[in-house]
Amino acid sequence: MAIVEPTLPGGFKDYLPEDMIPRQKLFDGIRTVFERFGFVPLDTPCVERSEVLTGGDAEFQKQIFYVSQPGGDKDSTALRFDLTVPLARVIASYGDKISRPFRRYQIGRLWRGERQQAGRYREFAQCDADIVGVAGMKADAEIIALMDSLMTELGFDKYLIRINNRKILNGLSEYASFESEKTNTIIRIIDKLDKQPWSEIESELKEKVSLNDTQIEKIKAFTDIKGEKQEDILNALSKLFWEISIAEEGISELREIMSYLDAMGVSRTSWTIDSSVARGLGYYTGPVFETQLLDLKEIGSVFSGGRYDGLVSRFSKQNVPAVGASLGIDRLFSAMETLGLVEKKKNVLQALVLNFEPKAEMKVMQIVSILRKRGINSALYQGSENTLKGQLSYAVKEEVPFVVIVGESELNENIVLTKNLGTREQVKETLDECIERIIKG
Repeated sequence: MAIVEPTLPGGFKDYLPEDMIPRQKLFDGIRTVFERFGFVPLDTPCVERSEVLTGGDAEFQKQIFYVSQPGGDKDSTALRFDLTVPLARVIASYGDKISRPFRRYQIGRLWRGERQQAGRYREFAQCDADIVGVAGMKADAEIIALMDSLMTELGFDKYLIRINNRKILNGLSEYASFESEKTNTIIRIIDKLDKQPWSEIESELKEKVSLNDTQIEKIKAFTDIKGEKQEDILNALSKLFWEISIAEEGISELREIMSYLDAMGVSRTSWTIDSSVARGLGYYTGPVFETQLLDLKEIGSVFSGGRYDGLVSRFSKQNVPAVGASLGIDRLFSAMETLGLVEKKKNVLQALVLNFEPKAEMKVMQIVSILRKRGINSALYQGSENTLKGQLSYAVKEEVPFVVIVGESELNENIVLTKNLGTREQVKETLDECIERIIKG
């Protein structure tokens, strides 16, 4: 039989233990912060009906993976590309069973048929947190406070949460005098400003939307708004959108969010009002936010989201307000590696019990069982090396913190030899003393 080449398709990746151990630690840290804020876990299938994912939109832009089913339409189901649309489906399906406000988090894998980039794959992990059933801006402020808390918890000290409001963007057509049906396309173009220079944005506005120079100049004046203080930015926006009601509503919501963030003690160095933030997805209806790593701006947003009050109405007649944010694990993990925030480990062992003395075979099996019952991650050496030196070499190579040794003399004295492979200190002691030493580390 011919040997099959053991390669992955492009855009997919294996995660070996030295990657999975810190990734799992990252997941645990994220879960801890989400639950600290009162969010509860939710899970949904990887496969959804295509119509659910696309919303029946013939102009749907994302490249999704369709799932072929025996005897069925190959386009009838697809792999989920985000966790927000499935949440909206769940709210519509179980409306009477889910109390509101509903604070949910979900950690899962997603699939998008996009071009592979650094830290971005076709299969990737994402963590979402959402508050469903609250129309007021306190919920938006809480999501931003969660984002700030999580970034700090993960060890980042140079990041910025950039905040805008789609209602302000929806006022652009009146402000810059273009047809309102062009708004979504223009928003998607503006959303590339953190990755492309203005010259490329300007070209797209001319070629794809047919805007004239005056209209483009007005859009540039909008995206260029900056200020040392958040109040200065909001005042400049108020002046620009004077008497444009939808934009004025958006500005008012940002002022409200600002007051809540101040009340919760979220430092103003962690966030800013930024009129260039657009968020490309069409389901956002209010405040939107993106988290940028100031030392790695080129990778784009790592934690982003916004308010999407109309999404549940795709699936029912319910009018359900919602706001949330998504954290891209693969991009974030890649950034953490670059910034030296990831501690690589080959295994999760605290102790390896060596097994080289035939007379002590039953004793060492008993010892490893006792270590596990005392909550110590431990294993019995079962490799091909049958000498003390060979088994020690294996433990050193695998970066195990402690080894427990029982030779003939230790067996006769009913003690163990505990060796710290980091300090090279070794002590003959009782098993209870050994256990306390390993627990203390």
